[in-house]
Amino acid sequence: MKVLVLGGSGYIGSRLCQMLQATGWAIPISASSRAPLSVPGHLRLDTRDEPALTRALQEADAVVNCVAGSAAAIAEGAAVLARAVVAADFPRLVHFSSMAVYGDREGLLAEQAAAGAAQGWYARAKCDSERHIATVAAAGGSATVLRPGCVWGPGSHLWVGRIARWLAAGRLGDLGEDGDGWSNLVHVDDVCSAVVAALRKPVPAGQVRTLNLAGPDSPRWNDYFADVALAIGAEPMRRMRRQQMRADAYLAGPPLHVIRRVLGRLGRPVAALPDPLTPGLLGLWQRQQKLDATAAEQVLGLRWTPYATGLRQSMAWLLTDDSLPLRRRPVLLGGDRSGPRRHGRVGF
Repeated sequence: MKVLVLGGSGYIGSRLCQMLQATGWAIPISASSRAPLSVPGHLRLDTRDEPALTRALQEADAVVNCVAGSAAAIAEGAAVLARAVVAADFPRLVHFSSMAVYGDREGLLAEQAAAGAAQGWYARAKCDSERHIATVAAAGGSATVLRPGCVWGPGSHLWVGRIARWLAAGRLGDLGEDGDGWSNLVHVDDVCSAVVAALRKPVPAGQVRTLNLAGPDSPRWNDYFADVALAIGAEPMRRMRRQQMRADAYLAGPPLHVIRRVLGRLGRPVAALPDPLTPGLLGLWQRQQKLDATAAEQVLGLRWTPYATGLRQSMAWLLTDDSLPLRRRPVLLGGDRSGPRRHGRVGF
């Protein structure tokens, strides 16, 4: 089976291609706008180019949409993909959405939960993308939609690397009740395993199968910050004042974003710049929102990577990341911890 992986150069897409190749029954085709030219198994493709995407689908038996990036890349790309899939009468489609579609909803959330108010452009783009994918089922096709939490593990610059950098720089620490939201961390290998299982179990025509993905033992954010801080020598963690965090996110964040964008367009390195905090992250870290991923276990037969295992793997990866201005290199954590050291406010 040839599997076209849109966004194949990204964190999830690249790991998915490796896991598909290892199955022995799937041949991944990594497609992205940054793919190297003339490299076997890689295709340079703008997913909003409908004729090019249609041609690419003709060479594949399944398609997985891992596209990230701008709102247009996420939402418009999904609209183009939906039209192309319907035109090709494509039997296997897996689309990545996000827990962001639940917006400001709190509590234990299964897939049937109504959407809350969208929190920012990313959430709106993911909601739009799901509506576009739903048109595939309306036209007689089918799809699996995956809603992962925060995808982490070795190689995760978003949820491992920058968290460590913020802690090392003293810009992050114990947030008190503002950090007692659930992290909904899910290991990248579990996310990719869900895709492989979904490809093996096509959805009946006219249906969309939607599944949450989150490790059942994922901790609250404060506990995760404490674990990373311990590993990188940034303990004791500072108690962060709300005003300090808001100033970092609302005043320093926007200029940093602009500078990084400008330097990126000029082809200049941005690794030396501080990672910008955002208001959206401040809201995420305090939100009492916990994904119920029971359906993914039952439908796809998933077995989750324990939190303690993911933490050890992530800290081992940090040993190889020279961009971290650490007081000491991360230590490899031992023990049998499979959950957070403490619980904050109301549990679910």
